[in-house]
Amino acid sequence: MRLLGFQARMQSSPAGYAPSGEVDEYLLTTEGDVKGWRDGGIVSIGESITLADLERNPDPVLQRLRAEEPISWVPAMGMWLVTRWDDVARIEANPDLFTAATQPSLLARALGPNILTCDPPHHTRLQSILQPPFQSGGRSGDFVTGELAPLADRVLDEIDGDGFDLMADYAQPLSAGALAVVLGLDHHGFDTMWRWCEGLCADLANFENDPGLAARAAEVKAELGEAIADHVASTTTHDDGSAISWFVRNGATPEEVVNNVRLMISGGINEPRDGIGLVAWVLLTRPDLRQSISERPSRMRRLVEEVFRVYSPVGTVTRQSTTDLELGGVAIAKGDLVSGVLRSANLCESRWADPAEIRLDRREGPHAAFALGVHRCLGEWLGRQEVRIGVERLFHRYPDLELDPSHEVVLHGFEFRGPRAVHVLTDSSR
Repeated sequence: MRLLGFQARMQSSPAGYAPSGEVDEYLLTTEGDVKGWRDGGIVSIGESITLADLERNPDPVLQRLRAEEPISWVPAMGMWLVTRWDDVARIEANPDLFTAATQPSLLARALGPNILTCDPPHHTRLQSILQPPFQSGGRSGDFVTGELAPLADRVLDEIDGDGFDLMADYAQPLSAGALAVVLGLDHHGFDTMWRWCEGLCADLANFENDPGLAARAAEVKAELGEAIADHVASTTTHDDGSAISWFVRNGATPEEVVNNVRLMISGGINEPRDGIGLVAWVLLTRPDLRQSISERPSRMRRLVEEVFRVYSPVGTVTRQSTTDLELGGVAIAKGDLVSGVLRSANLCESRWADPAEIRLDRREGPHAAFALGVHRCLGEWLGRQEVRIGVERLFHRYPDLELDPSHEVVLHGFEFRGPRAVHVLTDSSR
């Protein structure tokens, strides 16, 4: 791992890193910016970054990295953070130089080897098996057409109409329920699906290798593996029309099904959940956008895309360099872990005009919230529909919905970022 050799590495690093010696002390502002150092040493921005800084609010840190140190070694994470659009795009366009089969791998540890821990041609085979049920012509298409809106309405039926947390009471059960139905795991219950998701995601974001988080995830991993394996076994004699049944009947091995369904649960619940909460929160804080959507409901699709771009619920893609190379003028050694920061690429000033602004008339091209290249999210079509229809049904039921002023909305997280809670009031509760 790079951590042990960091000081030695810095002696031959590109400009901007410490050329020699150790810095006795450096001082930070509350935002994590370096404001001074002693003994003449130069402190890189990456050296000052902690995971706590990124979990609390990554945007100021990432903005400074894009401007001053766009490819930055971060000792606290043991990897390079790549923050500009063009550099992230180059990583994703060249799996021969930046492999997804990293060693070590948080994804493989938490979920088992899966489609996001391999490259073509293995990835190509898995994608041909796993993607069809999540496209409009597969199981997801049937679900969105006939089942998603009724599911959203049933979740809303169970909510206390006097006021509620739309994350825990609505977005969470809806996103968990939607994926459960498509996969064929809905008999386990939506709460169990969410518990599985939470346990897996805690370890996926466990950059500092907290043993408690790893142990909790290992228990969830084993329990979920048994549940998926049981369903796989049942599909050998009965095709229930589910995505899991499709995987089995189209050549996926039992291990491939188990590991990749774990992956789907870790991302396929968390991102739509946060997307529903974020889009609803934006509408509740931006009367102009709410009015625009009211006047032309078709604009909701553009709003969903812009919210995904600006807030990027999933933070990074991690790769490993397969050879000594140069990226953006920085020397990357063979074996280095390299993290393309999707959230930062989606706010990159060289790609987007007024990047932090939500604009329904943008024409700069697609964003990277669902990643780029061959490793794009398998479930992005379904996720978009969940967010769009989920928000539409929410405001159809409660057209006068407002934020509860007694509760602050706080965004939290780096690898997975979204509101902790969004407390709302209905017309009957005011």
